[in-house]
Amino acid sequence: MKNAHERFGELVYVRRTERASTNVSVHVDAFVGEERGKAHFVSVIGGDVELGAIAAAFGNGEMFTVVDPTLVESIVSLGDKPLLFRGSIIIAGRKRPLRHLVACSQELADASSDGKLLLVSSNDTFIWSSLVSHYGLPATPEWGSWMLAELHSQKRIHPLPGFGCEGVAVAATQKQLLALLSRGLRRRNLRFPFQNGAVEWPMIQLSKPT
Repeated sequence: MKNAHERFGELVYVRRTERASTNVSVHVDAFVGEERGKAHFVSVIGGDVELGAIAAAFGNGEMFTVVDPTLVESIVSLGDKPLLFRGSIIIAGRKRPLRHLVACSQELADASSDGKLLLVSSNDTFIWSSLVSHYGLPATPEWGSWMLAELHSQKRIHPLPGFGCEGVAVAATQKQLLALLSRGLRRRNLRFPFQNGAVEWPMIQLSKPT
């Protein structure tokens, strides 16, 4: 946790009307976006009033500015009907807890998408298990290294801009992934398990880069 504050960015929301002006700034510990002003994942920390205003802005699909730890600015929006999750962080010596707000876009949360899967980690095990779960692939954990190598060679896995977590987009349909599995089995790059039974998947713990 040494110098953790240096990994934080800033989120700035400004709105002016004839009757009032709102200017709110909070800390950002994780952000994943995309080109053309899209935000897919935002994790912010602040007080009750600040996060109340930010949550309202997120919910209304309004634009806001994210400044990363290197001071690069992006003007983005989470789009329509983002998912919002609220929590509290207790800090010793502080009378009131900090408020934590995590928001993700509908595109990130879409469980029915076919052709583009957005993920908030570049960990190989996480990517492969997410593809298997999302598309219902008949596959094992051991097949992941070959499948991901093929997807990388076809340039189907793309990093997403952000900080605090390493997001990726996987551009592949269920049909394309099944065809790739079929090819791997025919060429014996992939092999069925020696014994029948349930497939055991390893525990996955997402960790932020330090």
